[in-house]
Amino acid sequence: MASARSDPVSVTWRGLSPALRSLARWVVIVQLVGYTTSLVFVWHTTRLVPPGIESRYRGTDPEAAQGPTGAGAGAGAMQFPKSFAEMLTITHTHLLSMAVIFVFTGIGVALCEWIGERWKHFLVAEPFVALLVSFSAMWLMRYVDPRFSWLLEASSSVLAVTFYVQSYLILRELRGKGGREAA
Repeated sequence: MASARSDPVSVTWRGLSPALRSLARWVVIVQLVGYTTSLVFVWHTTRLVPPGIESRYRGTDPEAAQGPTGAGAGAGAMQFPKSFAEMLTITHTHLLSMAVIFVFTGIGVALCEWIGERWKHFLVAEPFVALLVSFSAMWLMRYVDPRFSWLLEASSSVLAVTFYVQSYLILRELRGKGGREAA
């Protein structure tokens, strides 16, 4: 028997206990530190530019790595192409762990009161699309054409910006304005 339609229960950060708000705040802070550390690592290994990304996954020519004076683009470090097994390892560990990160931030954004529904939907879905595009671009760059490094850089940049926007919005909401004081 069909029941009368009722409005869905709307849970927001304001309605959660101070302990859960504190937990959320610390999860976001730790994720910010971890994500920023990973970006520092990527900068260190690729300089965040397509040629560096290509070298990291496709390898470098030993002659080009040295350059004419021994200090070429690779600064003397020869890199080998990532093997199929390495590509699988990178993909599965990053996809699974990053999916969890974006589930947490997606829930956090969904609980924010002052963000419009359209923006919530975008901010919740975008990281998952960007993850799939980024890892597809990584494989295409490694095995099809090095120019896919531009797509990898673009999608990863959008992913990073979205992560920082999500984190800001969650921490702003957890500040305690308009609701209970933050724990």
